[in-house]
This record gives sequence, structure tokens and C-alpha cells, in this order.
Amino acid sequence: MGFKSSIITIKNPVQTFEDTFILESLGLSGFSYEEETTLEECIYPNDKSINFAEFNNCLIICDDYQLTNSLEITKDPAKLSVYEAVLTNLFPSSEILTTACLSAVNYHMYSLVNKNCKLRYKKVIAGEPIVEHGSWIDEEQKIYSNSKIINGERVFRSFYVEEESYDSTEDQMMEAFTFGVASRHLGVTISTSDDEELMFNVKFRKYCKKYIPKAESPKEKVSWISRLFK
Repeated sequence: MGFKSSIITIKNPVQTFEDTFILESLGLSGFSYEEETTLEECIYPNDKSINFAEFNNCLIICDDYQLTNSLEITKDPAKLSVYEAVLTNLFPSSEILTTACLSAVNYHMYSLVNKNCKLRYKKVIAGEPIVEHGSWIDEEQKIYSNSKIINGERVFRSFYVEEESYDSTEDQMMEAFTFGVASRHLGVTISTSDDEELMFNVKFRKYCKKYIPKAESPKEKVSWISRLFK
């Protein structure tokens, strides 16, 4: 499947809520605290967990694509998703930023919300038209400044060769855009070695939904017991 991540950040949250209250507000009931973990373990845990942490005056939620998937399939990029609307109501004075990526298909997506307004949305998947809303934000501008339109296609400068070479397509810039935009709130770029070490030392709180086995009906129990004595 390749590298995959989905991160929601709330910058300068004036209000403070218990993790469980945020989960309930997001419609994620039945979750309970399981353990302390790290960004490396929860950036894409593939276990349907929700993970919380604080860093650089920012609340971080790693959601294992349970919330952010709604932005990937949205038909209206200018509209807030349900979870963005909930978080905006909880943190009305904060910017809310979602970033996500999947290396297997060169996919990256980000969505920026402030005061109930979608400021920016972009989704890129290799081989598909770019879907976007709003103007470039500062963090994007830095990346786009290293690009040109050649033969009708935007291509980006390669930093891995000495000569000036523009040979990377926008989908191939997945990591630069995902973690470059995320640095708007985090203040660090996860994909660079020094900043990565800072982030990977942050302690996250993992919440998982407990599996409750479905109770057998009395008839099912009798049937199961009777089979033992055949």
C-alpha cells in the first residue's frame, strides 16, 4: 500500500476539552483510552484508532482516515465536511487544517478552514484532474515558486540533480506539499530529518473502539451445545 498518513490540526485552541468529549462530538462513540504512542506509530496505524497530542500550541488528531476520508470523496470542495463543521463549532477561533497522502497512487489532499469558511482545498491523484478550491496559501506558494508551465503542464524543479531540471509532476510532489502545508500549524516539516525527530518524540494518546461480541440468542446457544453431543 505504500506510505499513508492523515492528520488534522487545530491551531491555537483557546478552548480545552477532554479527548472523550471531542470523540463523542465527532460521533465516534465507544472509544476508550488504550495506551501512549508516537507519531510514527499512529500517523497511519491501520487499526481504526483515534490519536491525540499537543505540539507547538496545536492540537493534533491522527484519525486513521475515519474522518478525513469524507474530504477525499467530497463532491463540493468549498463545503465543510461534517467533522470540519463540528471542530469549527468546538474551536471557533482556530484554523483547522487537514493533510493526507498515499504514496501508492501519488495522492495528496489538504483542506484549510477558518471561522466556518473553507479557505483552501486541493486534491491530487496521479492520472486524474486536480480538484481545488481557493487561492494558494503561503506554504504552497513556496513550493509552486519552484515550478514552471512547460508544454501546458506544470512541472517542478528537481532538487536531486545539480543542473536546473524541471521534471517532477505535481502528484510526484506529494511529500513536499503534504508536509510543507502541515508545517503551517506544526511549525516543523515532518519529512526533514531534524524536524522529524522533534515530532516523533511527541507522545500521543491512543483511543480504540472496544470490540463487543454479539450475544448469541438462546436458540443459537442450544443449537451450538447440541452439536457438541452429536
